[in-house]
Amino acid sequence: METLASESDAGTSSAREAGRRLGLPPSSMLNILHRVLNQYPYKLKSCHELLQSDTVEREAFSRWALSKTEQDSSWVVNTVWIDEAHFSIHGDVNTHNCLIWATSNP
Repeated sequence: METLASESDAGTSSAREAGRRLGLPPSSMLNILHRVLNQYPYKLKSCHELLQSDTVEREAFSRWALSKTEQDSSWVVNTVWIDEAHFSIHGDVNTHNCLIWATSNP
């Protein structure tokens, strides 16, 4: 249990991965994290500071996205919502399905 708690606190292991290693079903693993270790899932969110100097670029992107949406109304749905985390060689990370279990919000 101590190893599980330390891995969860450090964010080094997923609940599914830990459950597989321990031979536990996902539902039992989630119950242990929540009820025994008092941990809760937190979703990571990357936030960027909006600078006054970026106004021109933000407006240009907004116009481009609006134009793209007028051409194809399903463009936003097909582009914005994906179900996995993806990493690019430029350092971009999509953490749509990334949860961290911890006792407090990281």
